[in-house]
Amino acid sequence: MAARLTGVVPSGVTVRSSGVSVDVYAGADDRHASAGATIIGDEDGRSLAERIETAAWAILNGAQDGVMEILREQWPIAADGRAAEPGARAEGDELRMWFGDENAPTVVLAPLNLRDVVDGAA
Repeated sequence: MAARLTGVVPSGVTVRSSGVSVDVYAGADDRHASAGATIIGDEDGRSLAERIETAAWAILNGAQDGVMEILREQWPIAADGRAAEPGARAEGDELRMWFGDENAPTVVLAPLNLRDVVDGAA
C-alpha cells in the first residue's frame, strides 16, 4: 500500500512501510501514518474483507494526515475545496482505494490483490 500511496502523493513526499507501520517522509521531515494493518489479524466478528477495508481506510487516512501536516495544506483537494476523504472496498480478489467520492474520486490508487494485503500484514 505504501508504494501505491507514493505514486499519488505530491512530489517530494514518499510513503514507506516497515512491517505494519506506514510512515510519510519529505526531506528531513517524517510523520507516522498508521499501524492499521494489525486490524487484519483481529478476530472480532467482522469478515476478513471488512477488516481489510477498515485497515486500508486507517492507513489512507493516516497517510493523508501525515502529508497534510508536512505540507501544511489540504491534500488531495476535492471539488468542494476541502480535503477528499479516503475510501477502500474489497471487491472480488482486489482491494480498491481512493480519495473523494467513490463514484467520482479525486485520486485513485492502483488496486492491490487481497492475498498480497493479507500476506503483507502477517
